[in-house]
Amino acid sequence: MSSKLTFHFGTDGVRGVIDEEFTDFLVAVLAESTFRYWSSKYGLHKVFVSFDARRKSRDFAHIVASVAVNHGLDVVMVNKPTPTPTAAWFGSRFGFDLTIQITASHNPPIYNGFKVITNKGSPAQEEDTDEIERLYSNEYEDINRSVKTLELRPIPTVDPAPEYINYVYESVIKMFKPRSRFKIIIDPIYATSIGYTSEVLRRLGMEVTEIHNNYDPSFGGRDPNPEPQNIPELIQEVTAGKYDIGISHDGDSDRIALVDRVHGYLSANDILPIVVERLASASMIKRGIVRTVSTTHILDNIAAKYGFKVVEVPVGVKYVARAILSGEADMGGEESGGLVYSWHIPDKDGIYTASLIVAMASEYGGLTNLISDVRSKYGRAYFKRVDLDMRNSKKFVSDNRETLLKMLSSLGPSPRPITIDGVKVVFGDGSWILIRGSGTEPKLRIYSEALSMGRVEELINNAIDIVNKLLRQ
Repeated sequence: MSSKLTFHFGTDGVRGVIDEEFTDFLVAVLAESTFRYWSSKYGLHKVFVSFDARRKSRDFAHIVASVAVNHGLDVVMVNKPTPTPTAAWFGSRFGFDLTIQITASHNPPIYNGFKVITNKGSPAQEEDTDEIERLYSNEYEDINRSVKTLELRPIPTVDPAPEYINYVYESVIKMFKPRSRFKIIIDPIYATSIGYTSEVLRRLGMEVTEIHNNYDPSFGGRDPNPEPQNIPELIQEVTAGKYDIGISHDGDSDRIALVDRVHGYLSANDILPIVVERLASASMIKRGIVRTVSTTHILDNIAAKYGFKVVEVPVGVKYVARAILSGEADMGGEESGGLVYSWHIPDKDGIYTASLIVAMASEYGGLTNLISDVRSKYGRAYFKRVDLDMRNSKKFVSDNRETLLKMLSSLGPSPRPITIDGVKVVFGDGSWILIRGSGTEPKLRIYSEALSMGRVEELINNAIDIVNKLLRQ
């Protein structure tokens, strides 16, 4: 009797350490379980399989594609490491019923992952991924047996880059007309965005330099996450005045970070207000915007000015996508670097966002001006996130919800609790604090935003003390 594997679809797919939790056998089981469920629920004929630049990604993708062949499905695979948003767009644009992306996105190089993308280009929702897990639980002996002797098959391949790059360029110039030419440096951090953002920006008339542009599964010895510690060269080159703008993406290119020569490194919480303000002023946001609980409330100030609503959802782009697909919002985003647009795919896309921002900035007279304009109108918010190592972090928050709410509420005036994901308290002075368990890593995440860095540090330090006190009990 074969033993049952344990896997769980987190915030954005199944992830694990390569060759430890995330094995060839697990990938085959995930593919078999997903195809069985999708066939019975939605019907399944055409499958698109894509992969990132991590170790064994191509091999894992080949396993998925071979399982698809065994199901009698038409399957096509990418011919090189490909961004997740490109795969999502290509799959939805060319009539594939399902896209599977092998990626662990921004996670450290030792990880890999399996992501399910629908025919609309959106991440699979929880109701479907829960059912995939349930189907495996019920049929694991048969599923294990069916993939144990899997033979790898020859799979036709395609390069989705030319079609996707054309589409992004055409889409962006319909909205904003570039006027100024910028010197731009791009750091794809040895990953999937190599040759993508750089090509669109050259077509937009920019002078582009691309660094770290060879595929490297170790990502140059850093994590493939465009946070300041991982892109020091980019920050140095731009802030020294050699370039106007710096752009970086994560391992699968759904995230974006920007560097401005005056304002320095910009996180998603700095980027989102720029995009929302420009789109709102161009009358492209009518119904509203959606943001996760961990995303800047400056967006709420912009929404109040233009008279549209803000939908607040749990962390995870699938929740942002759900609000956009349901017609509640025109665009949205999350603090971790992802922006989503109703007229594009219902998933985050760092390449599309980078191209859009450069076109906006070029029409407006520069990125520095755009940032200064938004901050002069709505103020500047300061933000910080701290991660504490913790297994079962979601359980910790759930078990201590009432105590956390009570203790966090004592940290400021007029506390307003929000419990749609973890425990969040918004205060009357515009500051807020959030504690939640990660859906992708064994971490407890603590977030805060306020109108001064001092207030952010105060809230974060108090929250850490509260967590440590509860852990000691």
